[in-house]
Amino acid sequence: MASLTQRDEDLIHVDPSFLTKWNLSVPRYTSYPTAPQFSSMKEETYIEKLKEFDQTAKPLSLYLHIPFCRSMCLFCGCSVILNRNPERQSRYLSYLYKEISLLPFSQKREVTQLHIGGGTPTSLSEEEFDELVDLLQRRFFWNEGAEISIEIDPRTVFADRGRKLRHLKALGFNRVSFGVQDLDAKVQEAVKRRQTEEMTFTTFRLAREIGFQGINLDLIYGLPCQTRASFLNTAQKIAELRPDRIAFFSYAKVPWLKKHQLAISEELLPSDQEKFTIYTDARAIWMQSGYQPIGMDHFSLPEDSLSIAYREKKIMRNFQGYSVCLSSDLIGLGITSIGCVEGTYVQNAKTMAEYEASLDRGALPASRGYVLKEKDRIVRDVIQKLMCHFEIDKREFFVLTQVPFNQYFSASREEIMRLVQEGLIEDFEDRLVATAMGRLMIRVIASVFDEYKTGNYSKAI
Repeated sequence: MASLTQRDEDLIHVDPSFLTKWNLSVPRYTSYPTAPQFSSMKEETYIEKLKEFDQTAKPLSLYLHIPFCRSMCLFCGCSVILNRNPERQSRYLSYLYKEISLLPFSQKREVTQLHIGGGTPTSLSEEEFDELVDLLQRRFFWNEGAEISIEIDPRTVFADRGRKLRHLKALGFNRVSFGVQDLDAKVQEAVKRRQTEEMTFTTFRLAREIGFQGINLDLIYGLPCQTRASFLNTAQKIAELRPDRIAFFSYAKVPWLKKHQLAISEELLPSDQEKFTIYTDARAIWMQSGYQPIGMDHFSLPEDSLSIAYREKKIMRNFQGYSVCLSSDLIGLGITSIGCVEGTYVQNAKTMAEYEASLDRGALPASRGYVLKEKDRIVRDVIQKLMCHFEIDKREFFVLTQVPFNQYFSASREEIMRLVQEGLIEDFEDRLVATAMGRLMIRVIASVFDEYKTGNYSKAI
């Protein structure tokens, strides 16, 4: 059992006024610059970047988006289409296959990571998974040790007693992420996601028996009807299950983007203080159970590849959250998906009509994006290091840029010193380090270096 030190975040008791002051609207920094900076992008630009990549021997990550869900969870911030019509899903897959076939690669490319997300990817039938994986393997090959993962809604794989899970394992998937959010029935009812403990525990144990290399559980804090006491129960039960990784996300309240969130009454949400305590209590339980905290919202067992990469400073933060840094280039496939190829962010069309129209013309469905400038790359690296490792090595920065860190960010100096005075960071001659409290407010610290800071975001806590 891991011991806790006085620097551990879970031992901090914070004045509510301090939380209110720093509970700012800031990006989650799954990219830099963030999505509000993306602008219209021509397919020609994307093709050019893909061809540049094709001239290299670099490995690749793939993300495939399956947007369909049978019902809407009220907390959801994902790109989701409500659908109960199998024919609509089959039509979408036929267009996804077109997109894959249009990628301008001269040969099969090496893939180190594949992730299928949604929506509800496990709404696909076994036959549809066969077709999808077969096409992917005609265009790409998985290298030895590749992480092949998929998001799983336990409600979609519970009734068949593991048949679909076994099928996915046979196709080469080695990591699964189960959406749980909260085990408390009252919370589930408030967000319209009814998923019994039996569903969650049974599918987890089946996945373990089947032999998946890694099992992740996804949880959310700050949901309606959640209390400190109720989530302590959830956190303890999750610790007893011992998943390989736990993703513990703050409820991203963005009703201006996701109108269905308006159905959640403000009166049912925990206060900033209680939400913060829910987080720190759960963090303490998992750390005491031997989990390594990773970045701001992940936990993994010491022997898990994410913990190993964290200790070796080889993790990264991207559109899927924290992951082992196996490749720097990511291709997003499917509606709304985002990738990054040769220093260029590319987002696909956001509506089904636009997505299909592009592919009917024989064109890749790129709609928005951003080509990083030199300074963007430098700032992105600084924000990555803060988000992943909570510190900046000023000497390393100088080696890379030939400019002293304090000089390069002189315009941010006043904000940096304010964070020092507030106890969020420590500023040494050779490094900048987030304090225990600062690690919990790392999005706020990262925003100091963000030159754009435009857009409406969820709160830091």
